[in-house]
Amino acid sequence: MSFYTRLQATANKFLRGKGQSLTLTHITPGTYNPATGGVTNITSTQAAYGAIIEWTTKHIDGNLIKATDKRLLLSPYKTDGTALIAPVLGDTVTDAASVTYTLVEPLKTISPAGTVVLFDINLRA
Repeated sequence: MSFYTRLQATANKFLRGKGQSLTLTHITPGTYNPATGGVTNITSTQAAYGAIIEWTTKHIDGNLIKATDKRLLLSPYKTDGTALIAPVLGDTVTDAASVTYTLVEPLKTISPAGTVVLFDINLRA
């Protein structure tokens, strides 16, 4: 086990033990159906662990990060222990209190030497 794999396991253990269960939702636009005149989107969800915290004052600039935004530190693993499909901008995350946030910039993948340790994400209600 490499140093970064151990770091990944430690981050997952911490977020699993001290964070909360979250549902990450991704909507893939479907194709236009001329017969119905509509589009059927495909929704996929993943259960994961993460910690939602407040941004520090020094990070809030009023443009990219607003005072009402939250910061999400997200495990790279689903709750079943398999690898999480990387979140993308526009996905949503629902916390244990059923509050839903949208993933907005900045969305960072922390992956030293190519090993995803965690995702550092800005959330907007």
